[in-house]
Amino acid sequence: MENADLVRRMMADDPEALEELMKGLQKDIFRMAYLISGNYADSEDIVQETFVQVYLKRKNIREPEAFKTWVIRMMTRIAWRYLKKARREQPQEDFPREESGGESLWEKVQRKEDSKELYKAILDLPVKQRTAVILYYFEGLTAREIASVSGCLEGTVKSRLHTARKRLKEKLEGGGLPEERRDSV
Repeated sequence: MENADLVRRMMADDPEALEELMKGLQKDIFRMAYLISGNYADSEDIVQETFVQVYLKRKNIREPEAFKTWVIRMMTRIAWRYLKKARREQPQEDFPREESGGESLWEKVQRKEDSKELYKAILDLPVKQRTAVILYYFEGLTAREIASVSGCLEGTVKSRLHTARKRLKEKLEGGGLPEERRDSV
């Protein structure tokens, strides 16, 4: 409820409430934007545009309790528009991560290679499947919440997740080819 109070204060033009809300969401929104776009600079632009839109549309918020979902929906749509407009190949970059302790050098290298392969496979998914995977697996949103954010039916989200999992499995287990095709090559 503390967040809802901040949202109400922001809607009443309290600049400190807006700043506090943005600071609290910035890291999560950036991570989602990066995972959708695959590009650090584009992600910064997407986040900036999202926060500008939050400020401009703050009076339109109907449910202060659902503020984060509202911001994620806005960011997702901005990211989709950005990618559609850009229509260019995204360079691969490593997402900045905090170092985890207690791992051997080999474990770190292996984890990084596995992460790169998974991330590359996720980037190869169509944008709406990629978004569903990111919001479900990386952000922990439910299919219903993703449907709300994406503006589609819950069944559509489940279908996107199913198809994405199938594609990822084929890509990661078979080097990009389904098993039956690998045997014949």
